Amino acid sequence: MDDLDEIRHLCFAYTFCLDDGDFAGVGDLLEHAILRPDMAGVTAEDIRGRIAVEEFYRAQVITYSRERPMTRHLITNQVVIVDDERRTATSRCYFTVLQRPPGIDFHIVVGGQYHDRFERVDGHWRFTEKRIQVDHLNDIENHFRISAGHTA
Repeated sequence: MDDLDEIRHLCFAYTFCLDDGDFAGVGDLLEHAILRPDMAGVTAEDIRGRIAVEEFYRAQVITYSRERPMTRHLITNQVVIVDDERRTATSRCYFTVLQRPPGIDFHIVVGGQYHDRFERVDGHWRFTEKRIQVDHLNDIENHFRISAGHTA
């Protein structure tokens, strides 16, 4: 796998873990990273460490059948820049989250951007930062525990 494929694989693995309700897996992926959720109504503090990341998602994401959030996270327009000299990389992409909670039609609940940083350690890439920039919210109360005043 080349650098771009490995970095994209990490980004996609993050979304699959979220959709599967595998918050321990999200914690593993972000074990060496700073998580920066840039969302009104959600903690503004940086989150560091596998356990803290897992606990954040368990506390914030609403799950349904088989402990899954009934979501599909889509990544589009991804741009990855690799700095071979420093063994670092950045990625920016749009994300759209679709959801179908029980009794509700499949619809878009949130859209925004992921701003990610990576480092290559022992020949493999890993996250060093994930900033989640929320640009649009729609019916987020069925997906994320967020204050009601921020759902418009």
